[in-house]
Amino acid sequence: MPTILNMQMLTFAPTEPLAPFVRTFTILEAQEETTRVLIPDTAIALGFRFSGSARMLDGEGSAVLPNAVFTGLRNTTRQIRTSASGGMLLAMFHEGGAAHFFGEPLHEFFGTFVGLDALLSRSEIERIESRIAAAANHADRVAILEQFLLTRRAARHPDPIVTAAVRAIRAHHGSVRIAAIAAALGIGQDRLEKRFRRAVGASPKQLASIIRVRHVISLHRAGTSLTRLSVEAGYFDQSHFIREFRSVTGKAPQRFFRAGNHC
Repeated sequence: MPTILNMQMLTFAPTEPLAPFVRTFTILEAQEETTRVLIPDTAIALGFRFSGSARMLDGEGSAVLPNAVFTGLRNTTRQIRTSASGGMLLAMFHEGGAAHFFGEPLHEFFGTFVGLDALLSRSEIERIESRIAAAANHADRVAILEQFLLTRRAARHPDPIVTAAVRAIRAHHGSVRIAAIAAALGIGQDRLEKRFRRAVGASPKQLASIIRVRHVISLHRAGTSLTRLSVEAGYFDQSHFIREFRSVTGKAPQRFFRAGNHC
């Protein structure tokens, strides 16, 4: 099991029926108390904590996170402190994938961690929590969550317009005009954005910003210098790059990469 920032991470590929909707199942475990910065991701996540606890740090304060949690997309980093011996199982959805299991307009959850009881009955949550906590191993935990998702999967096809828009944004690493995508797909920009927000949980522009900043981070990890990052990632100029990067991470690029406690 690889170690990242004092945490062990193990990933499982979804079985075939869930592969179009779920990107990965991930087990995170901390042997000692660990604080990490979470970079915005393109995946809505569903999580069940099977041991320990976690808090979200905010300035001088903190808030205990629910043991069963639904996380919307977000465009800023979050700082999470996990207790010693803390363990979490996460289902990380493809863009638009969560909409097949949860009928609510997903953009209403943008920027939030919410207890899963905002979406499911308390009795159903407790049943799944107890089974995951009591499972003999991580593979069994994943199988329990997979079975739960299969019972909730809606019999509808992905929105082809939204799927194509996500594909175009990804192909350009987020550096693309949304109006140009809408025109290429033969749909008005307002209509595209409405369908996109409901299915993906963010506007096309918000998703593009997340993808572009994550692309910057991957380029830096691969050895691209700070002076080349803005050009390689398609920003208009250095000031545009620094402004967007700071709006997402809360720090200028040099300071962010120096800290190194992000994942």
